[in-house]
Amino acid sequence: MPECRITAVATYLPERVVTNQELITSYGLPCSADWLQRTTGVVERPIAGAAETTLSMAAAVLRQLIEAGRLRDPFVDVLIMTSDDGGRGDVGGADLAACMAGLSPALTLDLGSAQGGFSAALDAATRHLYRGARRVILVASHVRSWGQRPGPPGDDPHHGATGGEGAAGVLLDRGEGHRAGVHARGAELPRPRAAAPCL
Repeated sequence: MPECRITAVATYLPERVVTNQELITSYGLPCSADWLQRTTGVVERPIAGAAETTLSMAAAVLRQLIEAGRLRDPFVDVLIMTSDDGGRGDVGGADLAACMAGLSPALTLDLGSAQGGFSAALDAATRHLYRGARRVILVASHVRSWGQRPGPPGDDPHHGATGGEGAAGVLLDRGEGHRAGVHARGAELPRPRAAAPCL
């Protein structure tokens, strides 16, 4: 029975870093910097610049994984992308990010954070590997600050960027190594009848 292993990891963080006080001042959040730190545990966070999007950050991570995994084609069986764009409703992100990175997956899947996010993506990836896929890439990319607008306290209820933005990904393949699977509760993904060894 095949096991799945992580063969490469990649990350992308925006260069712009915003402190709690800057966030409160810029967006008129109705709280203090100390309260925000106590509540979120965050002192400062990376925030996407004007040219950084969910797709551009995902593509940057995919290019790193292509290089790190020495993918010749570069080819993978499945690309799974999970993202939270703050409700913009962009669709087809996995296809577009793959195109931007020069990747040629046989199958692309998009999972929203409401479906379990990265845990659901990892669960789906291990199932594809169990069913015969050779390589699967997962990428999570989040840009939520687009919905925030400067204004008086309480003017905008969308404060999604308080936790920061960025992208990360892993390349998984079949073979000996550490088990990489995680079961995502509530993800409602199809389950094989036999228990997958990666789960």
